Amino acid sequence: MNDKMIEKIFLKMARFIDDKPIIPIEHQLWSEKDIAQYFKYSEDYTKRHIMKNPNFPPSRELPTSVDGERTVHRWKATDVIKFGMAFDKSYVKYN
Repeated sequence: MNDKMIEKIFLKMARFIDDKPIIPIEHQLWSEKDIAQYFKYSEDYTKRHIMKNPNFPPSRELPTSVDGERTVHRWKATDVIKFGMAFDKSYVKYN
């Protein structure tokens, strides 16, 4: 690779990073797709098995229309992470 090509790739990567603002995790709201990606499951499996758990955190209904009749469900990222970490088995001793 020559220097011009490396510089071109670097500038492209820098623009990509600049286009994606970094939002602190405590301020992120996740969609069903985001949750599925976090747990590394399909969206269908996540909806049917993970999100149906009675201890799964409640969603926030955000309005998507002026009159508020249409909404979209979003979950606070830290709540979803806490739910997942509640199953940490690090305290278990294996003999």
